[in-house]
Amino acid sequence: MTPAITADAFWQFSLQHYRRAGVERACLHFQDQYQGNVNLALILHWLDTQSLALPETGLTALLDTVRHSDPALQHFRAQRRAQKHHLSPEAYQALLQQELTLERHQQADIVQRCQAFTLPSHPQPDNLAAYCQHCQAPDTLYRQLQGTH
Repeated sequence: MTPAITADAFWQFSLQHYRRAGVERACLHFQDQYQGNVNLALILHWLDTQSLALPETGLTALLDTVRHSDPALQHFRAQRRAQKHHLSPEAYQALLQQELTLERHQQADIVQRCQAFTLPSHPQPDNLAAYCQHCQAPDTLYRQLQGTH
């Protein structure tokens, strides 16, 4: 039986995985150096851990999904980073929380798209590996994104 793919379950997985040693740094490197979408990388890794494979057109469909929300998220992130040294710690934390809200909305969009897929069970899915290859990220970064260093 396929595990339930819900926005809340994905959010909890993301929070837990992001806290693993080296994962946050790897995600930010993937985002900044390879223009990878961290939420997309996280869902692909989550599907890998659930032994679920995307359909052949799944990655393209998910890339389409994040293209709609990425510009606003990237703009907000750039503004937050630019303001980091000009704001009180409390004001900066408020901006971080707003960014997390935008991230969570993007995750909900990604999950909604995934729910439309038929996700067959696969003993060794390579969803995240395919995305890393698409972004031309090295294998070492792929392993860091997995949390396996």
